[in-house]
Amino acid sequence: MPVSEYDQRILNMTKELCHQLDILNYNPIFVSWEGFDSRVRVPVEFRYDECLIERNCVTLSAKMKDVLEPEEWRPIIASSLIFTKKLRRVLFQRAAITFAGLLGVAVGLLFALPILLPEPFSSTRSGSTYSGTLGAASAPLIGFALVTGGTVILSAVIARRLRATADEKAADLVSTTSFLTTLEKVSETMRQAGFREYHTISSSIPLLPDIGTRIERLKRKSNLAS
Repeated sequence: MPVSEYDQRILNMTKELCHQLDILNYNPIFVSWEGFDSRVRVPVEFRYDECLIERNCVTLSAKMKDVLEPEEWRPIIASSLIFTKKLRRVLFQRAAITFAGLLGVAVGLLFALPILLPEPFSSTRSGSTYSGTLGAASAPLIGFALVTGGTVILSAVIARRLRATADEKAADLVSTTSFLTTLEKVSETMRQAGFREYHTISSSIPLLPDIGTRIERLKRKSNLAS
């Protein structure tokens, strides 16, 4: 299937950004225009300011196709390239450190809770009776919840901060002004289309800050630089 001139300009620009960022392991061959976010099970509209760096393609919002000029996609794509190809390793490292720290706390609870909660506790399952202290019985459950839930929540917080860092680095690369111009144009299109972001239990945790937050952070960056 032939690539349109519009898509080819976006692909060429993406390759230029990869060269600027010293990214050697990415060579997209087509642009995928999505109306709905395939990462979640329920139909959720794809974010207008989102860009996914996937194996063979750059995925962008179908609602913004031909609304933005190819060059106007530069800051959005740059930010996603920085996050996906430069900062994701940092995310994994920090998530691993977080997991190890919480696991250490959970192990400590296995020893501490029986002392802190010495009240007798017993339960019967399948005809077998367990007797011990309340602390000893609750420590595994509390530890499991702490490690799993804590790792997921703190990793999401770390990822959102790194997404903000990616925006800042992209602004340094392409200019804060051009980034702001693009996001404000996207924001106006979202407003006119009545876009509303939905999150459900089956949705993934959103790592990309809402577009208003992205704009405000870039405005603060611009004001500090002036």
